[in-house]
Amino acid sequence: METSWAVDFGTTNTLIAKWVGTHAIIIALEELAEYEPAWQTPLIPSVIYFQDANHGIIGHPALSAREIMSGAGDLQMLTPLARSFKKTLARSSQQAVAQIGSDQISARHCATVFLGELFDAMAEYESKHAAPDPSLKRRLVRMLYFWRKEGQVTNLTMTVPVDSFEPYRAELGQIARKLGVSRFNTLDEPVAAALGYGLDLTEEKHILVIDFGGGTLDLALVKTHPFSASGRTAQMASRKATLISARGLSYGGETIDGWITDFGCERLRAHQSALRPILAAQAETIKKDLSNKASVADSSFFLLQGGGRIEITRAEFLEMLEQKGLYKTLEAITEATLDDARHKINEADIDAILLVGGSTLLPGIRELFENMFGSQRVHYWEPFEAVAKGAAIYGAGFSVDQIVHHDYAIRVYSDAQQRPEYERLVRRGTAYPTPKAFETRYYAVAEGQQQFRLPICEIGYAGRLNLAWQRRSNGNEYWQPTNAEEDECVITLNPGDTVRMPAAGTGTQARLRIDFTIDQDRYLTATIHDLLKQRDIRTDERVVLLR
Repeated sequence: METSWAVDFGTTNTLIAKWVGTHAIIIALEELAEYEPAWQTPLIPSVIYFQDANHGIIGHPALSAREIMSGAGDLQMLTPLARSFKKTLARSSQQAVAQIGSDQISARHCATVFLGELFDAMAEYESKHAAPDPSLKRRLVRMLYFWRKEGQVTNLTMTVPVDSFEPYRAELGQIARKLGVSRFNTLDEPVAAALGYGLDLTEEKHILVIDFGGGTLDLALVKTHPFSASGRTAQMASRKATLISARGLSYGGETIDGWITDFGCERLRAHQSALRPILAAQAETIKKDLSNKASVADSSFFLLQGGGRIEITRAEFLEMLEQKGLYKTLEAITEATLDDARHKINEADIDAILLVGGSTLLPGIRELFENMFGSQRVHYWEPFEAVAKGAAIYGAGFSVDQIVHHDYAIRVYSDAQQRPEYERLVRRGTAYPTPKAFETRYYAVAEGQQQFRLPICEIGYAGRLNLAWQRRSNGNEYWQPTNAEEDECVITLNPGDTVRMPAAGTGTQARLRIDFTIDQDRYLTATIHDLLKQRDIRTDERVVLLR
């Protein structure tokens, strides 16, 4: 029977789960994992040390290489060691993140090798723990299955940050297929957490998830629906959740590590640039020391070469978090997530607030949300495992009605401003599938023009809580970013797509009517009608995949 696997691929750590027929369990790959001390969760560090271009040591064994290298020169230079490569994969997959000799290794190839090594370890685990089968034929089939080098993991769900762009999901899908996965799904991390937290999902509930991990801060408001069908298959098919609103920022534990490193550098009298890599390698440990409520020590320290120390007290750490705006940021993004859902739910109707991710263990985080929502509604017993478990539940058949996470716009040219601008087509938060022709637009075509381009752009927030869309007299909304903002926020999804018209344009009046719809698979589809010839040029044609 095909195993349904789930991978919570995090910036700092990765976690594995699988569905075992009635529930999801966390898989401890002992040779790769290190146990989180407070919760004893088997976390696999998202680190790889390349032995050659196509093989590497991953997880906990790779950390020893990191520690050896932390005191051996400039860590800003590319080495055989790669960590935090998920961030680069999400924004620029071809960028180099490691190097062996003179050969540079891109984020895409790094993720492919990391996941390949991980899948091999998962298949080996499955082989060792499979129940004995008395049938000789079945034993032979199983042996052949696990001898294969590709396709050992065939049914997989991976989690993704809320504010990631669609190309990141596509990258993961391409890598998974290359590694032999035939059934591949992705699920937003906080939605997975809502499914995997252990709450009773047989009743209708409104759940707010705060997922604060190593690289991202994601929030999602999820509604679970009750089911009444009998039998496991029928129950899984009828269990459903609806995503009401979601927000995300590229802001996580590594952000706090950077603040701690800055603190250490400011205490140095000299050689800040040279010693910064050494301090940076110790910042995460200091953060954990000062966040551990069970610790009797009231301070931690950087250890310098030669035995020198730079101490940071718990009080200084708390003051740093306050001054850097950690708590204000959490409050602001929480309010924005709730504001997005005001027309559907009141704050008082939220049944549970779930804290997920290692960064929710930072001092003051739990207290912040208890003050906002009351201690009875705030739950924090599954900070690490919920996302992976929820992804395994989703892979086993739990249905999730989702929303579009980013704005989508048509890039047009402003004659008044003499530069491109964006005309919003799909508003973030739109539920899909939509009714037919949920958006209709009319366009004139320049005289003599026989080709028409329809560049659709995905527009994220890039750390902002809002973008300044302006409504004009035609009823449409427009945005004109600065060049820097455009680089951060905008991805053109179909730069080469053109429509050929049967007759040249006249330039005097609207020539094309375009009816847009979002189908059940998240594709934006378009029906393009030629008003002059009174016929459709394209009918319900998929244009781009939305996020």
